Amino acid sequence: MNIAIIGTGNVAQPLGSLLQGASHRVIFGSRQTTGDRITSVEEAAKQGELVILAVPYETALELASRADIQQALTGKIVIDITNPLAADYMSLRVGHTSSAAERIQERLHGARVVKAFNTIFADVLSAKVQGEAVAATVFVASDDADAKAQVLTLASEMGFASVDSGALTNARYLEPVTELAIQLAYGQGLGTRLGFQLIHVGK
Repeated sequence: MNIAIIGTGNVAQPLGSLLQGASHRVIFGSRQTTGDRITSVEEAAKQGELVILAVPYETALELASRADIQQALTGKIVIDITNPLAADYMSLRVGHTSSAAERIQERLHGARVVKAFNTIFADVLSAKVQGEAVAATVFVASDDADAKAQVLTLASEMGFASVDSGALTNARYLEPVTELAIQLAYGQGLGTRLGFQLIHVGK
């Protein structure tokens, strides 16, 4: 599958490596189109059969509001990995009655938005790329059953346990999970090589 990752930062890069390791073709979309496999945001949105938003929430919302991006993403699966973090990362700007994913879906009304990978730190992804045993769970939420099934499979291909997490409105609960991870990592000094794993007792 041709997968476009919008963004080239510390989350986008290991995600790309894991996807390539699962035999997918990956291109990156960036406003600075320098480097191998990097094209413009607009071109990446057009080329990708599946598109991952790996940019800050405000940037993702800005892109989702553009008519050319909306057109390019119509009918496509769009994975939203953003979290609506405050400037100091220690609280959320959106929550309780909405979520980043829902606000993006409102703008990308022709796309099939899936919330996934938002609860996994970049350091955990990088550890996975380096071959370390990583048991973190990828929670996948969407209103589109087929899109959700494809992302669940994608996460499994990348070596993660993946869990159907229900409707896109459940992003209201998945995004605060990331804020908890940030509080543990920075507020409690546990570091960013941590994550969450869903377990079934007795299974």
